[in-house]
Amino acid sequence: MKMRVASTVVLSLVLFACSCAPVATRASVTRSLEFGGEQIPYDVYVPAAQGQRPVLLVLHGARGRGGDMLQLWQEMADEQGIILVAPTLSLSAEQEARIPQLIPALMAEATRGLAFDPRRVYVFGYSAGGYFTYDIATLLSTRFAAAAVFAMVIAPEYASIVDRAQRKTPIAIYIGDHDSFWTVDQTRATRDLLVSRGFPVHYVEIANQGHGYAAIAQTINRDAWAFMSSATLP
Repeated sequence: MKMRVASTVVLSLVLFACSCAPVATRASVTRSLEFGGEQIPYDVYVPAAQGQRPVLLVLHGARGRGGDMLQLWQEMADEQGIILVAPTLSLSAEQEARIPQLIPALMAEATRGLAFDPRRVYVFGYSAGGYFTYDIATLLSTRFAAAAVFAMVIAPEYASIVDRAQRKTPIAIYIGDHDSFWTVDQTRATRDLLVSRGFPVHYVEIANQGHGYAAIAQTINRDAWAFMSSATLP
């Protein structure tokens, strides 16, 4: 596994808005996966880049949609040649229990017929989607090279998921110091839990930032992709 960061803990980092010029984008395709008697819609975005491209699964927060996340990642996808997969999921305990079966089925369906690198498959989750991301990074650790989470923690009662990981997935964690749902102390506890189990962690606290993601998405995405893309599956 190739990694630029082995076990990094960043206590405080102020992020500034990216001033990158917009780039041309291609249209996304909306499809649906039948799983467990439920139709799960998802969007796929394929950039113009050629060859075996990396794949990024992006997971929305409560009351969000896959298309929302896809739009926030399209610019980075065009720059870096990333295939985006953006499902719209019901963020419930019942859905979480199905993650180990649902996500492999979704990824297989979404990437069918596409030229992609199976060693470079990643996941990013915001808020409630971040909880699913922790599940994926631990319970599906041999399928995803790295993960990133903005504005979500691992609740103490579910801490045992980290001990179920077959592989120590590199994980980037972002939290605003004014988040209205999760405190910095709670997020540091998640960081410390993962580090104590040997997970490579890139941890970022964002000054004067609340729970919202869209306004700082470009900056978060750029940092998260720099971290995630440095890892590959064996």
